Amino acid sequence: MSEVLISVRDLRKEFDLGKVKVHALKDIDLDVYRGEYLSVMGPSGSGKSTLFNMIGALDKPSGGKLEVAGVELSRLSPRKLAHFRGNYIGYVFQAYNLLPAYDAVTNVCMPLLFSGKTPMQATTRAKEVLTIVGLEHRLTHRPDELSGGQQQRVAIARALANDPAIILADEPTANLDLNTGAEIIALLSKLSREMGVTVITATHDHKMLDVSDRILWIADGRVKRLVRREDINIQVGSVS
Repeated sequence: MSEVLISVRDLRKEFDLGKVKVHALKDIDLDVYRGEYLSVMGPSGSGKSTLFNMIGALDKPSGGKLEVAGVELSRLSPRKLAHFRGNYIGYVFQAYNLLPAYDAVTNVCMPLLFSGKTPMQATTRAKEVLTIVGLEHRLTHRPDELSGGQQQRVAIARALANDPAIILADEPTANLDLNTGAEIIALLSKLSREMGVTVITATHDHKMLDVSDRILWIADGRVKRLVRREDINIQVGSVS
């Protein structure tokens, strides 16, 4: 993991809430490597989601620089940012965010159709990535016909559809039971290792930390700690 995919320098984000200015991110410096599995931890309001939004091109910083694959995102037009999001980033949400009226294939087809694929191309690719996540026998099932773990697998397949360089996963195991959560963690780790996808996840799940390459702690909008997995001791209920 020697190639820097994401470079963050002196990144700042401020929000004006009436007469109050909130400093959500303060002078963040961070390099994320291609193919890395990075877990981000921090209390509610620490800045995790804001950092995710910056990397995912969903929001622009107030200051500093953020480059992905050598491209400074703040310099892109809205149209080019939309293209970047559709082709470089895959999003996995805690609540799955699947379209309830459509089956697994159609849900995965959506980002492919938006990126310009024909219906036939989108369907072929959707079936391919659903097979990768182990759902080749659930292609025509709607979300209400799938378990929570299966729904999250559909969400991961949708994130993979356009062959992104980065997957951003926001608490992907929070709504799952222990065993199912472990399966999703193993799947994300496998994608990172075998497909070279950079996985960045916000999590409180210590099992997810165990498969990470590095763990980043954020508090009060700042990087408080960044360590390699082998340099920490993970036990039930604690990390040291």
